[in-house]
Amino acid sequence: MRVTHKTISHNLLRNLNQGLSRLDKLNFQLSTGKTVNVPSDDPVKAGSIMRLRSAIKETEQYLRNADHALSWLEATDTVLQELNSVIHRAKDLALAGANGTQDDSARAALADEVAQLYDSVLKLANSTHGGRYLFAGQSTQKQPFVEGTAPSPSALPNIDFQGDTDALIYEIGVGARLQVNVNGEALFRPLFSAIQQLHGELTGGEPGSQSLDMLEGALDNVLSHLSHVGAKEKRLELASDRLKDLRLNVVNLLSESQDIDYAETIMNLKTEEFIYQTALAVGARIIQPSLVDFLR
Repeated sequence: MRVTHKTISHNLLRNLNQGLSRLDKLNFQLSTGKTVNVPSDDPVKAGSIMRLRSAIKETEQYLRNADHALSWLEATDTVLQELNSVIHRAKDLALAGANGTQDDSARAALADEVAQLYDSVLKLANSTHGGRYLFAGQSTQKQPFVEGTAPSPSALPNIDFQGDTDALIYEIGVGARLQVNVNGEALFRPLFSAIQQLHGELTGGEPGSQSLDMLEGALDNVLSHLSHVGAKEKRLELASDRLKDLRLNVVNLLSESQDIDYAETIMNLKTEEFIYQTALAVGARIIQPSLVDFLR
C-alpha cells in the first residue's frame, strides 16, 4: 500500500483527535467524580446505577413514612398519657364524692372540677398533630368531637362524634403497612360517659359505685390503647433502623459503581497528556518537509 504524506497527516490528526477525546473524557470524570456520566459510557453499568438510585429513593421514601408515622404515634402516646392522669384524678374525685361526710357544697365543688376534667378530655379528643386531628380517622381536617345538647340544665353536654373510624395507614416497607391512628369513638366514648355519670352522681346527691366502675373500664381501655401504641412505636423504631442500614448499603454500592478512583484517574490523565504531547512532537517532525525540501 502506497503511503503518502497526506495519509500520514490524516492518521496523525485521527490519532490526535482520539487522544483529545480520551483527555476530555478523563477531565469530565474528574470534574463530575463519576465514571459513568451518560449511558453510552457503559450501558451495563448505567442500568445498574439507575436501579441503585431508584432503590435509594424508594428507601428514603419509606424512611420518611416511618418518621411521620412515629411522630404521629408519639403525639398519640402523649395524649393517652394525659388521659391516664385525668382518669386517675376523676377516680379520686369519685372516691371523695362517695364519702358520706361530704355536704352539698363540697359535692358541688367536686362536680365543678369534674366538669373541668370533662372539658379537658374534650380538648384532648380534638388534639392535632401537624394541623391534622389525631382521632378523626381519615377525616383529619374535620374536628371529630363537638358539644351537643345536655340531657338536663345541670348535666354535662353530650359529645357528638363527627369523624370516621377509617384506618390511617403508612407504608414503611415493601408489603409492610402500619395503621397509626386510634379509633377516637372507641377511645373517648367510655370516658365521656363515665365522667358524665360521675358528674350526675355528684350533682344529684346520690354518689355510688357505678361511676367508679365506668372509670375503671375507661382506664383499662386507655391502657390497652397505650400498649398497642407503644408496640407500634417499637416496631417503627426497628423498621427505621433497618431502613437506614439498607440505605447505607445501597449508597455504598452506588458509590462503588459510579464514583471514580481519583488517584487512578489522575494517573491516567497524566499518561494521556504525555502521549498527546509526544504525538504532537512526532507529528511536527512528520509534517515538517515542504516542497522546497524536495527541490533541494
